[in-house]
Amino acid sequence: MSSRSGGSTGVLVALVVFVVLSVGLLTTSIVLYAGKSDAETKESQARAELNSFISAEERGRSETQALKNNAGGNSLFSYLAEQTAQTGDFVMSNRGANLADMRSALSLGEKDTVKDAMRKLQQERDARTQEAGALKSRANELTKEIDTLKEQLATSEKTRTEAVNAISKSISSFSDAANGYRSEFDTAKAALDQARADMATRFDSETGALQGEIDTLRSERSILDSRIAALQRKVESSSAKAANPAALVDAHVVGYEAKTGTVFIDIGTNRRVAAGMTFEVFDDAAGITASAQSGNRGKASIQVVKVGDTTSTCRILRGSGSRPIVKDDVAANAVFNPDYRFKFLVHGKFDTNNDGKATTGEADYIKSRIKEWGGDVTESDALSGDLDFVVLGVQPPLPSPLPSDATEAQTLAYTEQRNARELYDSLFRTSADAEIPVLNWTRFETLTGTVNR
Repeated sequence: MSSRSGGSTGVLVALVVFVVLSVGLLTTSIVLYAGKSDAETKESQARAELNSFISAEERGRSETQALKNNAGGNSLFSYLAEQTAQTGDFVMSNRGANLADMRSALSLGEKDTVKDAMRKLQQERDARTQEAGALKSRANELTKEIDTLKEQLATSEKTRTEAVNAISKSISSFSDAANGYRSEFDTAKAALDQARADMATRFDSETGALQGEIDTLRSERSILDSRIAALQRKVESSSAKAANPAALVDAHVVGYEAKTGTVFIDIGTNRRVAAGMTFEVFDDAAGITASAQSGNRGKASIQVVKVGDTTSTCRILRGSGSRPIVKDDVAANAVFNPDYRFKFLVHGKFDTNNDGKATTGEADYIKSRIKEWGGDVTESDALSGDLDFVVLGVQPPLPSPLPSDATEAQTLAYTEQRNARELYDSLFRTSADAEIPVLNWTRFETLTGTVNR
């Protein structure tokens, strides 16, 4: 019994010890496992933080090892930070500058490099160096040319000085000769003055004799003038004054159709009438004469539209309901004459279209109408004895007085305007004195049946 009890107690003690050891081991294992898990977590965090600075793959690169070797005893981060700061200081004198700041300061694009920029600057520098060399060569050439011109100028100045000295010597000799000529001139002048005095005395004597002859001739001329005047009065009393050609009747109205406004006159191709000619219609010949003097229009203006052998058909260009055209009315055109070609002088500027502007072109229109109607136009402004009419345009205005500081152009314009006015007035006066009919545009319209253009 004792042996068995003793053996069971030992087993139980061993079992308790085993259980205690197992519990202790389990507890130790749990504690150690918990510490391992915490260490692994810290290791994982440490690796993640390290990778944020440099990855494992990047740590294994050769260039990373080269940078680490260059860093010496410093950390790679401090080495790179120092390199970046030195780069900013080198490029911009600013250790805190980044790459964007450097590109902006150097005016570089995203794909541009400092090397390329430096290469371009070197190329531009070389080009400017070559240009400067060329300019320097040109400057040297110009310096040589200036030196040559200076030598030529010095030579020319020397030649000029020599020429001036020679001319001065010649002038001196000429001055001596001039003094001699002056003495001779004074002697000759005295002789001429004496001769002139002698001639004046002889001239006065001869003038007195000639004046006596002139007085005798004037007395004889006075007698002859009185005889001529008496003969002239006899001639004028025995001759009839020529009629004004503007007052001549050219045709008679032989028929009138009021419905169609058609007028028939008694002249045709037998009197050299042409289609398109115009006539002014009057009650009688006295009306033509009065119109020629006053410038008042007749009762109507007609235009030839059809020409027969002895009659012509006309249309009315201008008429008056209160004074209708009737048979035996007379028609006149101062230019037209079947038996004679009237000669006209047309001068000045005209306003035939009533636009308020007188021009020489409108004077040409009048000349063309005269020629169309069988008249002749002289191209000269001089009055001749065979003129029948003078047609004058608008009277040129008198020029304004010239200012004291008038320019050449103003003086020329003043002279031209004054000459134009004097010529116009002279033609008017001379024509009136010669009893040549003078027509303006209004009277020309009136006496030819012309209607405004």
